[in-house]
Amino acid sequence: MEQHSLNNIRTIALVGQAGSGKTTLAEALLVKAGALPAPGSIERGTTVCDYTPLEKQQHHSLKLAVASFTTQNTRIHLLDAPGYPDFAGHSIPALAAVETAAVVINAQNGVEMMTGRFMQWAAELGLDRLVIVNKIDAENVNLEALLEQIQAAYGRECLPLNLPAGNRARVSDCFFAPAGETDFSSVKEAHQRLVEQVVEVDEKFMRRISTRATWRPRNCTNRSNARCARGTSSRWCSPRRRPARGWPSCST
Repeated sequence: MEQHSLNNIRTIALVGQAGSGKTTLAEALLVKAGALPAPGSIERGTTVCDYTPLEKQQHHSLKLAVASFTTQNTRIHLLDAPGYPDFAGHSIPALAAVETAAVVINAQNGVEMMTGRFMQWAAELGLDRLVIVNKIDAENVNLEALLEQIQAAYGRECLPLNLPAGNRARVSDCFFAPAGETDFSSVKEAHQRLVEQVVEVDEKFMRRISTRATWRPRNCTNRSNARCARGTSSRWCSPRRRPARGWPSCST
């Protein structure tokens, strides 16, 4: 078995309202990391995380499941938590076992009841929180309004790590390799806000870059990367998106 140092291990809980696409997102990440040859289907009952007979029959998660993969020399342990309130007893313990809560939002539905509950529970535990906006290429989606809704609910520190582009067909990286067009706002503006937030929450990092003419994401330590999401940060996800470094794309 491949060995990884503690510095190269990440534990992430995929949480959020039922139907937001957590299990499907986990499948896509496993495929892109090379852990699976092809994504499973919830409808066919072939996903890694929904493996019990009852889950296959009901077509949704009933219990906590774990999936792991390696990407860029980092071992990722994903905890896929059920989203229905009736199964919160399986979901809440997942937060005690991870360093990051990835709160998945269905772009069509926006912020829902369990979205707020998971954000609150994760904050109470002092976890880094990452908001993943899923299904951005679905019909009747207004992502600019959704970002405003997220920021109104959880604070202006909820900043996009990437922004939708090409009429929601792809995304433009706003952090590691900021470039490209966007459907709203701009990569330059989003990048500047991210840099300012990293500096604000990490005094050592602020002193380190104060003597540099320019800032590059590779100068940011792993812990500083996490602190960028200490309040929250947002990612946009569609079957064709390209996420920031450290996460494989969830393209199919």
